[in-house]
Amino acid sequence: MHFHYVLSMGAVFALFSAWYFWIPKILGLDYNRMLGKVHFWILFIGVRLKGRNFELKNIWNRNSSSLDTKNGGGNSPNKFVVYFENVKESKRKIYVELRKKSGVYLFINNITKDLYVGSSLNLTQRMTNHFYYANSNKTKNTILNRAMKKYGLENFSLGILEFCAKDIIVSISLEQKWIDYYKPNYNILKIAGSSYGFTHNINTILKLKEMLKKENHPKFGTITSSETKKAISDGIKEFYLKNSHPSKGLKGKLSPQYGIGGNLVFCYNRNNEELMFSSINAARQHFKVRWTLIKKNIDTNKFVIINNKDWIIQSIPRNST
Repeated sequence: MHFHYVLSMGAVFALFSAWYFWIPKILGLDYNRMLGKVHFWILFIGVRLKGRNFELKNIWNRNSSSLDTKNGGGNSPNKFVVYFENVKESKRKIYVELRKKSGVYLFINNITKDLYVGSSLNLTQRMTNHFYYANSNKTKNTILNRAMKKYGLENFSLGILEFCAKDIIVSISLEQKWIDYYKPNYNILKIAGSSYGFTHNINTILKLKEMLKKENHPKFGTITSSETKKAISDGIKEFYLKNSHPSKGLKGKLSPQYGIGGNLVFCYNRNNEELMFSSINAARQHFKVRWTLIKKNIDTNKFVIINNKDWIIQSIPRNST
């Protein structure tokens, strides 16, 4: 970019400047000043527009690497195994090419140049899911889904980074490699297959628990096979063998998973001081009282005496009532 501006166009502007200054002096001829100004601005704007296009092309090349359709292989990931320029027009071809295959894929927003890296043991099914939510009125509140609705599938490209064996551990490992390489903006979670580091606020947690309880839960009525359980367990063990964890070795009350699955408890005294517990059992252990005392007084909106103090016990925080 600097080469074209400084050495090429810089020389052209210097040449014309010298021409306009010296020719009248050498030949004794004058020129129309208005036409001279028009010539300068046309040249200046044309050079700037050309330079801008060149700059955008360089930015695209840096962000999305290469859009070739052949695999570069090895640890130099710069090409695709399969590439679809226009997702909307290539739907049928995508389903045929990816049928019964597993691997890692990359969505490219051709307008913003933002990227999304994902993996699946069934790429056809995963693409069907993405396209369904992009075209339906149903909401799937992910950044990628919102972007597909906003810009349209015709403005997205799809590249298959790698095909792999139908193994959850292999798939997630490869996905992590490509997340580390591209650092995609559309990926909220930066660790493949894990939501570690991402937390919802308390009101969102309460809404999700209410919305997804009993038969509304996506896993309601399903039984996870022993092979899947073992694969998940092995994947978690392998991850934490290579990565540190701030809560490693912590047990009981100190464990971050203490009380998960229970009902959240919020306690308020007459000074409006708040105590929050992850479960009824956690509240019971804090106050050193019976479990039934906490359970019976939740959401009664009446003060109950606990350890010589008056407390109102609720299942939701006060600021959300």
